[in-house]
Amino acid sequence: MGNAMPYSNTATLHWDHRDGRVAAVVAAIVYSMWVLEVVFPVGLGADTGALADPDSTFGRMLDSAHRTAAILVVLAAGLGLALGAERPRRLLTVSWWSMVVFGVASLVSSLLPGRCVVSTDAACAVESVVEGVGGVSVVQPPLAVIATLAALVASASLAWDRRVAGERTWPVLALITGAQAVAAVVVLVLAAGLYLSSGDGSPGVALGLAERLHLVTVALWLLAVGLVPGHWKRRRGPVRTPERLR
Repeated sequence: MGNAMPYSNTATLHWDHRDGRVAAVVAAIVYSMWVLEVVFPVGLGADTGALADPDSTFGRMLDSAHRTAAILVVLAAGLGLALGAERPRRLLTVSWWSMVVFGVASLVSSLLPGRCVVSTDAACAVESVVEGVGGVSVVQPPLAVIATLAALVASASLAWDRRVAGERTWPVLALITGAQAVAAVVVLVLAAGLYLSSGDGSPGVALGLAERLHLVTVALWLLAVGLVPGHWKRRRGPVRTPERLR
């Protein structure tokens, strides 16, 4: 009889492009959690432009949720770069890297102190700085602006790449990008107005609606990243097989 030992039952875990797709979809869901304030109206603050009272339980939950979403975005983009389509066009590469920038900027901003529960909320970040709110860092407004613009570039370059590829999904992606552009412009204009007015202006309901619209478009973009298959095709992670022990 031989001395060979049986195969090991332990399989090596590996990343797959499907993990990236799931991460993007879950991030989209997490970025949509603000709708709970409509179902359970606690900390609702559309009249002040805030998505939630940062000291409320809902505000703290929303802050943690957006931090988690930022991590998922970075994970999805990283897997897109590593396990996405083979020989991607430059536009797709730009989209993935812009998505990384969006996630990293959002994550860093969410780790800084302040009253804004949404890390991509440029208007709230500017308002906090110009009003001299204690503990607020001056780097938060630039980070929020960078995140807003990076998400827009990622969405636009993905839509254009899908158009070049001749996929039927590109009009939907273009529509999402257009809506995101409108929302981003409104938020940035409000932020600029607050800065120029030294915090004396109060956009109120307009700011609250703009914040919500922008989050909707970001969630739709991330949902499209996860569900549209074209930019994930043609490559999978290496399949690991159990190692034979002798």
